[in-house]
Amino acid sequence: MHAIMKTEGVQPTGQGFRTCGSCGQVWRSWEDFVRDPGTRLLGLQAIMSLPDVNLLVFEHRCGSSVSVLASRFRQYLPDPQDFTDSTSLRGTDQCSGLCFRLENLQQCDRPCVNARDRRLVLQLIEIKRRANQV
Repeated sequence: MHAIMKTEGVQPTGQGFRTCGSCGQVWRSWEDFVRDPGTRLLGLQAIMSLPDVNLLVFEHRCGSSVSVLASRFRQYLPDPQDFTDSTSLRGTDQCSGLCFRLENLQQCDRPCVNARDRRLVLQLIEIKRRANQV
């Protein structure tokens, strides 16, 4: 299991972590957003040349999709692997092709910067699963 970092010193915006653009629901924190039974993680939208703008796409119970930059979760759910010198392998011969389908939530074992966010997806799914067991 991955440990969740403390969020001390992280200042939430005045609007909370995220607001649904359709119905206006506000989630005060990333934990509230991920654990909300009304949200469902659809997948990772990996951007080939700009991995820092990768998006996690969620469906909200109102029927809208809510996208969040993966980097907004990375500060809370750090990956133990260092990706400082990693590049995107998307579209190369070394790429496993998992990032080409939004709904593919499998973990990638390639030395690719997008593999970090694929592991992040699995961490978020596990947090949601544990929250819904209670």
